[in-house]
Amino acid sequence: MGNKSAVISVVAVLLAACFWAGMVYRERSPSQADELTQVLVARADLPAKSVLSEDLVETMQIPRRYMQQDAYEVRSMSDMKLVNNLVAAVRIPKGNQLTQSCLIAGSTKAVDPAIPPAQQHYLEGVKYFQNANYEKAREEWKKANKMDPSNADAAAGLKRIDQILSGGK
Repeated sequence: MGNKSAVISVVAVLLAACFWAGMVYRERSPSQADELTQVLVARADLPAKSVLSEDLVETMQIPRRYMQQDAYEVRSMSDMKLVNNLVAAVRIPKGNQLTQSCLIAGSTKAVDPAIPPAQQHYLEGVKYFQNANYEKAREEWKKANKMDPSNADAAAGLKRIDQILSGGK
């Protein structure tokens, strides 16, 4: 019986060593999330309805895991031209990534100047949420919800932020 428990102990030690080695290897080996990428960011604060041009944006190198889902990735410098004549649907703070969801096609004439204030606050909240600034997103969505209690998107956003900040419970 002593031989059997010695073999089990040796196997347990080997399994633990393999597990530990795997964890160390995973931490040290570069993953796709650790690769660097270039994204477009606002060079200065861009008010809503700003018509973009190359001189209003710049590139920033970041780990791929921090790239927003619909951010403009720059693979060549000509990619900076992709945002020319697009219009900021919401205010974009300096240094924030430019995403396809925060820009609309056209010129300032194509933008409806009568965007309801509640919708504008909702869109501002979306931008903050995309940049993981949950407190600012919450503020904007609370304003949107107060102005328009029937805004289901703002209510859903507030619920999602509460889930995130409570650890997903």
